[in-house]
Amino acid sequence: MRSKAIGGRFADDFSQENILNIGGDMIHGISRRSLLRSFTGGVTAGIIGSGMAGQVLGNSLARSKSRMHPEKVLLWENTRREIRELLESGNLKAAILPTGSIEQHNEHLALVQDIAQATLISKLVALELYPQVIVAPPSPCGYAPYWMSRKGTITLRRETFQAYVFDVLHSLKTHGIRTLLVLNGHGGNHQPLKEAEEKWRKELGVTLEVDSFWRGIPREFRDRVLTSEENLSHADEFETSIALAGHPKGRVRRITMKQYDDAKLNYESGFSPDVEHFLRIDSRTFKNGKIYEEGENKLDRGRQRLSLFASAEKGEALIGKATDFFVAKMKKMIAATEAGQSWPLK
Repeated sequence: MRSKAIGGRFADDFSQENILNIGGDMIHGISRRSLLRSFTGGVTAGIIGSGMAGQVLGNSLARSKSRMHPEKVLLWENTRREIRELLESGNLKAAILPTGSIEQHNEHLALVQDIAQATLISKLVALELYPQVIVAPPSPCGYAPYWMSRKGTITLRRETFQAYVFDVLHSLKTHGIRTLLVLNGHGGNHQPLKEAEEKWRKELGVTLEVDSFWRGIPREFRDRVLTSEENLSHADEFETSIALAGHPKGRVRRITMKQYDDAKLNYESGFSPDVEHFLRIDSRTFKNGKIYEEGENKLDRGRQRLSLFASAEKGEALIGKATDFFVAKMKKMIAATEAGQSWPLK
């Protein structure tokens, strides 16, 4: 592996000043860094708390005409009266449904990573567009049978996951929200969501998009931000950097490679019949009756090694880029709904 040098142009790119300017530096007068450091709550029973008790954004949110607590962008933190009045006023036009997974993220990241990162970006997008956009209750569990050899992973059946997401979207549409974005944070969910997307559009008759947060971060931008030129995608430098930036209080447990090796982990053999049942569901894990031929143990160790390159500064840049992308997308979706145009735009 060849790594980019820390220093010279790379160091200049990631100075404190430049980090705040990559992908947009402010949310209506509040630095994105300040917001990231405030969103430190966790997911329990499918609900993510913001961890911002006692903090009020005040008039710095330019679109908010009065003092506002940032949890106002979370559907479940509102009363029925508050939601009703937002809808009746015509101000609330769209909702974001974060989806993710409770699953293994190697030895160092909390199981909540996928849903936490999707919900964090959903919050940041909704804050930029308040009061037009609200965040629906996240779907914490997703489709992840291929990780069931790692303890702690929870997986839903493909059809169960799809049915849950549809039912939430249907509820939102029933209340009069006609622009809906499913913002996904877990790779295994992407295909089940995309394959149902067009069917859901027709059944619900709304402006609907399904997308995954990393698609808002172009590869060339990612290559510029990250140190490693390898991309193992799961719990590596990319996701660990996002965790350090967005959830700095305890969701990253740094370990050394010696600690990793001393654990003598094996994800290529010795599975119980129950575990093997799950691994065979998805062909990415079992191929021709054998565990992933490229070497699952090698991949797992590689992800752990790449995580050591992660930093909060890199994570801030990645989160900022994704946030800007989905703010722009939501604006286009809302405009299409208001103009009576079909989505996606031709």
